[in-house]
Amino acid sequence: MFPTGDETKRYTYPIIIYMLIGINTGVFILELSDPWAYELMILQYGFIPRLLTLKPFEGVLRMFTSMFLHADILHIFGNMLFLYVFGDNVEDRMGHVKFLFFYIFSGVAACLAHFMIDPVSIVPAIGASGAISGVMGAYMVMFPFAKVRVFYRFFMVQLPAVVYLGFWFLMQLFESMLPEYVGIAYWAHIGGFVTGVIVALLFFRGERKRRVVQYSYYTYYNYS
Repeated sequence: MFPTGDETKRYTYPIIIYMLIGINTGVFILELSDPWAYELMILQYGFIPRLLTLKPFEGVLRMFTSMFLHADILHIFGNMLFLYVFGDNVEDRMGHVKFLFFYIFSGVAACLAHFMIDPVSIVPAIGASGAISGVMGAYMVMFPFAKVRVFYRFFMVQLPAVVYLGFWFLMQLFESMLPEYVGIAYWAHIGGFVTGVIVALLFFRGERKRRVVQYSYYTYYNYS
């Protein structure tokens, strides 16, 4: 069930989304340029949970670098598709700078969730899916009833965002409990998504407070 687009209108140009897609694509092309470079980049820049205990500084640094590495063409295509479909509206709502910090924060939170589930793992974890899961969680909170176009078994259907993204999240939970889930960092997806939901709720709370303050100011100004 791949999303192909949504019906939510945006009012600003998604600068950060296109920048992130460009950086991820550029790094992936660099990976493909040399098979040896591909292996070396994953080993040197992928997130290894065990390093966070042994070498905290390097472990934290790898949280950032691992977000821009991908295993193959399907991996990067799927991630960039989800980022493109859901990211532009979240960036539009948050603002460019806040969205960039939110994206990185979601990626770090996803790595921490992965670390907490398997802190002794020495297998490098790579991909932008943790950060993008945060974007998806924020989208579900901000635009719960937005129509998302989904390609499913040769048919195109429209589903409310809360249905599609809620189902996606439940699938991550279900698949993380299967014994054969090793190889996909489902808990990074879960951690990123939950982070996105929490940040979006806090963002809405901040928006409401600003509106109350603005309303109070203009009311005082009009009657003074």
